[in-house]
Amino acid sequence: MDALQNFGKNVGNTFTTSFTPFAARTQQFVKEQLGQADDKIRLAEADMFLKWNGGVAEKTQLPADYRELEARVDALQKVHVKMLSVTSQFSNEAYDYPPNLRESITDLSRTVANRVQALSNAATPGEAQDAITAPAQVPHEPKTFSHAISRAAAASVALLPDGDPLGSGFEKISTASRQIGQARLAMDKAIVDNLNTPWTTTLNITFKNVARERQAVENSRLLLDAAKAKQRQREQGGGTGGITLFKKNPADEAAADEQLRHEIERLEDEFITTMEKAVESMTGLLNTPEPLKGLSAFVTAQLDYHQAAVDSLHDVAESIGAIQREQEAAYLASRGRA
Repeated sequence: MDALQNFGKNVGNTFTTSFTPFAARTQQFVKEQLGQADDKIRLAEADMFLKWNGGVAEKTQLPADYRELEARVDALQKVHVKMLSVTSQFSNEAYDYPPNLRESITDLSRTVANRVQALSNAATPGEAQDAITAPAQVPHEPKTFSHAISRAAAASVALLPDGDPLGSGFEKISTASRQIGQARLAMDKAIVDNLNTPWTTTLNITFKNVARERQAVENSRLLLDAAKAKQRQREQGGGTGGITLFKKNPADEAAADEQLRHEIERLEDEFITTMEKAVESMTGLLNTPEPLKGLSAFVTAQLDYHQAAVDSLHDVAESIGAIQREQEAAYLASRGRA
């Protein structure tokens, strides 16, 4: 047996010397997993004990300030979810012009046709591979409503004779609409970068971290309440309520009572510590300026877009108005000569 133990020690020393970093990480991982499993078992036992002794247990009350912090955190989380459910549309380029779906299908069909043509012309496997992986030759056209107006106006110019006043008006509209469309894309990007992305990160990381801290408080309270319930049960001489077959040793009972008292003191300290950590996390979440910063960026992005639209439309309105007046003057002059 001694030889076997010595062999085990030698193997352990060799393993530790050769693989210390890996072993340390593995050991830490195993400890964490075992610790988590042990915590789950303790919580399950405490929960079961309280359920079986519902008439004995009293729930430790959380401070009013703590409950108020929880309510504020829950409200802030709902604000994030509610706002993002709407502002997520800014990630969809065609949100203001759904008919652009037809244009997307047309572009896709053109791309597929081009790839099929390139494959049919390929003479080697390498050329065939290039035909499949080559980027699409169809240029991407933004799918906003303003860009669609710009394209329609540009197509109208091509259908009219050179110098036609209506064609000049369409040319002005095409340019202005494209500018407005580009401003809208800039607004979308600013909102996604400065509101949607940070708020989504906050929901997925910060709120979840705070939720873990709050759950730790609930778990700590559960263990504390279970220990207090056991103490009350012992003080009342309840035990399990069954018939005692053996006489209890007073010394053992005193030792058990003392051990339970120390356990309650430890759990009370743990409960206070976890609650302080949760308060710190919730306070930090509530006091961060990030939500208001994102909201400010949201409003500024819209202001910049609408200002750009006003400027573009103001210029084109003056230009088309001048063309209109010239055309009306020419028309009245021609009627007068007639």
